[in-house]
Amino acid sequence: MFESKAIRRIAHISDVHMLESRRRSAASYEMSLRFLSFGRSLDVEGRAQKLGRALKAAKQSGAQHFVISGDLTEIGTTEQYEAFAQSLDESKIEPERITLVPGNHDAYAAPDAWKKAMKGPLRAYRGASADEPGKVVEREGVVFLPIDVACHQSIARSAGELTDAAAEAVERRIEDPALRDRAVVLVQHHPPYAHARSAWQWIDGLRGCTRLMEILRKNSHVQVLHGHLHDVVDRIVGGLGKSRVFGAPAVVDDKENVPRVRLYDVKNGWLESAGMFAH
Repeated sequence: MFESKAIRRIAHISDVHMLESRRRSAASYEMSLRFLSFGRSLDVEGRAQKLGRALKAAKQSGAQHFVISGDLTEIGTTEQYEAFAQSLDESKIEPERITLVPGNHDAYAAPDAWKKAMKGPLRAYRGASADEPGKVVEREGVVFLPIDVACHQSIARSAGELTDAAAEAVERRIEDPALRDRAVVLVQHHPPYAHARSAWQWIDGLRGCTRLMEILRKNSHVQVLHGHLHDVVDRIVGGLGKSRVFGAPAVVDDKENVPRVRLYDVKNGWLESAGMFAH
C-alpha cells in the first residue's frame, strides 16, 4: 500500500527513447527508427540498461518522488511502451511515486498512443502521470501538474503543443488559493520558452509557449520541470532572481555505467537544484 510522505527531494530524468526487443519487419518502420535515432545505436538492451541504472541511482539519491519528463519511447508503439513499463516495474519504485509525461517521440506512432499506453502498459502509473488537462497530483509539500504537450506529427518535426484547453485548465488550478503556499511544479516535455528563430520554433518548439510564459510571470510560486533539450537547464523567469525552469539530461545519452539524475530539494514551498547524482 502506498504511504504518502513529505516530499523533501525529487529525482528527475528524461528522454529515455526506449526500443522494443522485437521490431516490426516493415522497411518504412525501420527507416523511421533510424531517422529518429540518428547518431545513436539502435541498442535495445543498452537503452533498457541505461534506464535501469538511472532509476537505481534515483532511488539511491534518497528522493521521495520521481519525474520522467517525456520521450519515454523512440516512436510510441505499444511494444516500446511495454518495454519501458517493464523497466519501471523492475525498479520496484511504487507507481504512485512516479510522474510520467509524454514527449513528441511518444506520439509519432498514433494520435492516441499516449492514451492507449495509460490504459495499457502504463496503467499502473496513471495515478501520478499526465492524463486529463488540469490534473493535479498532490503530495505533502508539493503539487505536481503533469501536462501532455505531445502531438501526432511527421517524424520530420519535433514540436509540442499546449492547447488552449490545457492552458485554461492549468490557469484554473494555479489560481486556487490553497496552492499559494506550496511548491507548484508543472511537468512537461518541451521547455516553456520559444526558440530564437521562427522556423526552428515551428519545427521543434512548443506551440502555446507565449501563454505559458505569461502564466509563469503572473504566478511566481510556479516552477517547471522539462526534458527535450537533452541537457541540464536552469532558467530564471520573472524578477525573483531564482531559477524556475529546470531541464534534465537525456538518459539515452548517458555513458556506460554513468547514470545522470537531476535532483531538487523542496524548501519553503520552492524547488532548489541539488545538483546531479551519478553513481
